[in-house]
Amino acid sequence: MTSNIERMAVAARELGVRVRPHAKTHKVPEIARLQLAAGATGITLAKVSEAEVFADAGIENVFLAYQVVAPAALERLVRLAGRAKLRCAVDSCAGAELLSRAAKDGGIELEVMLEIDLGIGRTGARAGAPACELAQRIADLPSLRLVGVYGFRGFAASADGPAAREAWGRAEGEALVSAAEDLRSIGLPITEVSAGSTPTALPAGSVPGVTEIRPGQYLFGCANVVAQGAMQAEQVALFAQATVISRPADDRAVVDAGSKTLSSDASWQPGRGFGYLASDPATLVMGLWEEHGVLRLGERSKGLRVGDRVSIVPNHVCSAINLHERLIGVRDDRIEVTWKIAARGRIE
Repeated sequence: MTSNIERMAVAARELGVRVRPHAKTHKVPEIARLQLAAGATGITLAKVSEAEVFADAGIENVFLAYQVVAPAALERLVRLAGRAKLRCAVDSCAGAELLSRAAKDGGIELEVMLEIDLGIGRTGARAGAPACELAQRIADLPSLRLVGVYGFRGFAASADGPAAREAWGRAEGEALVSAAEDLRSIGLPITEVSAGSTPTALPAGSVPGVTEIRPGQYLFGCANVVAQGAMQAEQVALFAQATVISRPADDRAVVDAGSKTLSSDASWQPGRGFGYLASDPATLVMGLWEEHGVLRLGERSKGLRVGDRVSIVPNHVCSAINLHERLIGVRDDRIEVTWKIAARGRIE
């Protein structure tokens, strides 16, 4: 994990961009401090309740990359802004007006980032005239200060090789830089261009004009990040420990780690189940019940016996971590630290 933190920090410095890691991956303030110590300029989060946990721990430079519109969340957001440096996301006039009204009533000014739709069919304003019109309306609202643009594109392919991921990531960066230039052309003082999840962070960050990147899963890695080609298997740093509880067939074992342990997030690679054994990537978790995981054994794992312990790499680290109360930090086969997953379950 510490090597992954340093690797991303060094790569970002070489590109001349800032790192604002997405801490929804780990939800642990102590880990965020390690990222900040390595050079991160702040953190990214999704929910106000997450940000409250990190602010309580003294981590106060936060970009909430999520549209906050619920009345209760807006009230908490305004209170939090009184003790933390916040940036908020907008992608609609209606959402911006709610933020503006809450900020004005609370006697504060909020920095906001306009989300640009990068084609994945989720949130964001369409680039070009729609984004320019929306940005101008946001800029005219009281108690809001539009400072930048951001977006999320992800990366779904797994078989096309690193060149495809590089091109995909650069296209993300170029689209955001272009959107920022459009807004500047109508007189808006856009200073921030924020790009990149773990698969696309460095390619997007290589585009001149991108100012920061927001990777999250790079910290630990997971089966899907490895499948996307964004990390190597030996760089994965999070594993679910499980015990073999049954050997019903020569090619099958059952462990005590099911969907409540690994999450049920699917693999980016069809037919690869819900994770794999760290000691034998050919052994896949092919079936999940709440408390049972069924392994399809590779040749190297057919000697597993009831009672053996195994380490499983889950498909999606963010979802898996949110299921647990603590992380056990191990270095050189010795337990070094136990961290409470303090923002676990914070979804408000």
